This record gives sequence, C-alpha cells and structure tokens, in this order.
Amino acid sequence: MRKEKTNFDKKGRLDETKEVLSLRQLRLSYYTCLSAALAESADEEEIVRLTAENCRHAGLPEEPCALRTVAQERITLSQDEVRKIFRVAYMKRPVRPCSVLTRQERIASEIEDFFTRRYQLRYNTVKKIEEFRPLDGAWHPWRQLTERDCRKMVHEQMREGCTGWGLDLQNYIGSSLLPQYNPIREFLSGCGRWTGRRDHIGMLARRVPTDFVDWEPLFHRWFLAMVAQWLGRDKRFGNMLVPLLIGAQGTHKTTFCRMILPPALHDYFIDDIKMDNAEQVERVLARMALVNIDEYNAKTEREQAKIKRILAEKDVQVRKMRSDQYVLSQRTASFIATTNQSRPLTDPTGSRRYICCPVNGIIDTEPTLNYRQLYAQALYELRHGARYWPSCDEEARMEAHNRQFQQMKKGELVLTEFFEPMERNKDYLMTLADIEQSLRRRVTAADLPTLRELSTALATHFQAGAVAGRRGWYMRPI
Repeated sequence: MRKEKTNFDKKGRLDETKEVLSLRQLRLSYYTCLSAALAESADEEEIVRLTAENCRHAGLPEEPCALRTVAQERITLSQDEVRKIFRVAYMKRPVRPCSVLTRQERIASEIEDFFTRRYQLRYNTVKKIEEFRPLDGAWHPWRQLTERDCRKMVHEQMREGCTGWGLDLQNYIGSSLLPQYNPIREFLSGCGRWTGRRDHIGMLARRVPTDFVDWEPLFHRWFLAMVAQWLGRDKRFGNMLVPLLIGAQGTHKTTFCRMILPPALHDYFIDDIKMDNAEQVERVLARMALVNIDEYNAKTEREQAKIKRILAEKDVQVRKMRSDQYVLSQRTASFIATTNQSRPLTDPTGSRRYICCPVNGIIDTEPTLNYRQLYAQALYELRHGARYWPSCDEEARMEAHNRQFQQMKKGELVLTEFFEPMERNKDYLMTLADIEQSLRRRVTAADLPTLRELSTALATHFQAGAVAGRRGWYMRPI
C-alpha cells in the first residue's frame, strides 16, 4: 500500500521533522557561501556583498541569510546596512522600469516583496483570523496576527525605505490574496488510508466501562457524524447526537472527551459554552470542532432547551468583530457532555438526541491513540456510504433507555408516591379533579402540583403506570 504524504504523525501531532531538516540544510548552505566570501576578501562591506551574491546564486532565501550575516562576530555593520546590501544583491529586474510604474504600483510591489521575503501569511478559515510566522531561518509555530504585530511590520517596512502606509499593509493582510488554510481538513487529508485491520472507533468506545449494550454502535454513529459535520456532508441538518457520560467524579470523563481530538486540533476543543450569550454560541458553532458540555446537570431547563435547538442547525449567522453585518458560516462543532448526576435530563421530548452512557468505572485514557488510522477509518466508511444518523428504531431504543435518566417533576413524583395504577374498574376511575382533591388532603400547598402539571404527567408521560380511560384514569390512592 502506498504511503500517503502527511504533516502529522500517527499520534495526531504536527510533524516538524521536514521543516527542521530543511532549515538545517539552509544553515549549512549559508556557511558555505560565507566561507567563499571570507576566502576572497578581507573588507567587511565586500564580505557582506560577496556573501549576498553567493546566497542569491545558490537560491537561498534573502531574509534568513541577511540575519545570519548580522549575527557574525566580525561583521560590525548595522542591521539596516546589511539588509540594504542584501536588498541590492537580490533586487529583481521589474517587468517595467521603476520610472514607468505608477506610485500605487510601486507600493503594491514593495508590500508583496516585503512579505515574500520576511513573513509567511495565511487565513485560518475555521478561526476566521490571519496567522503568520517569520522567515528568519528558524522554526516558528503559526500564531495569530494581532494589531501590535501589524504595527511592528509597518515599522520594519519603513526602515527598509518602502513608501507604503500602515493602511496599505492592512488592506493586503485583510484581502483574499492570502492563501486559505483549514486545519481540520488538512489533518483529515493527511490521515492516509485505513488498513482495515482494526476497528479503531470501536476500540475508542470500549475504553468507557459501561453496561449499556448500544454504547459502542451509537458512539460509532456519532463519531462518523462528527467527521461528516467537519466535511459539510449533510446539507440539511447538523450533528444532532450528543454522547452524555454519566458517572462519578474522577472517572476521567472530561479527559476522554478531550482525547477524541488529536493534539494538532486541541485548539478547536472547548470545555463549556455559555448559552445565555447568543453571539458566543454562534461563534463556537462555527469555530470549534468539538464542544464538551461539562457538568450538564448544571444547565437550566431553558439552557437545555437552547442546546436542543442548536443541535439541528446546519449553518450559523456570525457577526464580525466591530461590524453589524452577519455572515453565514458552516457549523463545524459537534457536542459531547458529562455529568455526575444520575438523572440529568429535564426535557423528555429531546431525550432521543442524547446517548446516555452510565460509566461504571475509570475510563482508560493512558495508551495513546493512532489518530491517523482512527480518522482514516471514519473517512473510509463515509466514502463508502456508512450511515452517520440514527435510524427510527435506534431513536426509539435511545428514548426508552433514557427514561431512567429523566428527572421526575413534581406531578410525576406525587403520582408515584400517593397513587397506584389499577385495572379497568369503574370503582377506581378518577378524573383530574378527583386526583387534585385527593392530593390537597395529603400534601402541602407548596408541594401541590398544578392541574397542568398533573395533566402533563398523566397524559404524556404515564410515569405512574395508570391506565387511561375516556373520562379519567384507573388509579387508587395509596
């Protein structure tokens, strides 16, 4: 099987080996050029000029060579003087003479040349930010381009004698001329081919000790839905499934959630989401790969209702910073949740979205995962038509399974405590008013549910197990 080219190792970390080796070769080539210049002349300026000429003929980049020359002990020229000598040596003949170029053309050419020599720029389409790193001959990680960095670049360009203003540089940086970069899709494209020897998704699910027999196939379904969400496969709905890990504190539930993403994508994992901030919710949906709703039981009924609503969203309206314009962005975030409470669900109508998994022990988070094969398996199955949404039968089973994790409301509690269901017999037929009158004599006013709460408990949930008739329910007070 042909080995795929990738920038990531099997543990999901960015592989820097190739870049480091390239920079090491650059350093060796530079010193070869410097040695040739030292052997030919003893004059300081001539040494710098010959070094610049040698580096240009060798095809070496200008910026790291100029900085290495400044760092030499026998070179006492200032950094600006060395840069100018290298600039003259590396100057390329324009398509038209400089005297013929207009002022705007000269500024545009100087800006493009400045960034080509000294920096790498790209636009992160997930975070919606510009990123950069210097081209100085050393390895640097990509980082966000802030306003302070922009001002520093303006000053550096001015010291080189360029005629562009700060606004000209900002226009270039904020334009679509920058190459686009999607970190999630880059990782997926570098996963290679799935060998088919192991079920890596199933192995990840089996790290969670549980008695829930449907946990592994449902987690597998959710994992495929998460990857399909990143790829934008579904044009109508987002990933509506949410694994909910229910277990005691210290069972490594949150650690397991975090380890689902490879280290290269940990910047796109968030532990919580504030549902009362609508703008933050929209930004998280469009800029995160996985959202862990930690301590799900701490969410109010209103917040849980909002979570139920956003689970079906495919695209989100995101407002740009310092702007009143909203832009339609693809949702990338999928959800997972954890809780220590045994009954965290409050809305019975939304329970079919949750894969409630009772954790019976400590989750195994120690052995490292082969992330490339893990996600290669998901990509292989999606390409071959694997279903990443639950069937009607699976939804019905989830809803039945999740009843044991449903919080009982006031009406359900009093019915189960003070009444028992009976078979059809007219002597046990009770109307809603009869039930309320019986409860008035047995509970305090604060504990008495309203007629609406009683009706919902009886007609919708049947938690008391009562048999419904035309005029009421067959029940008997205990």
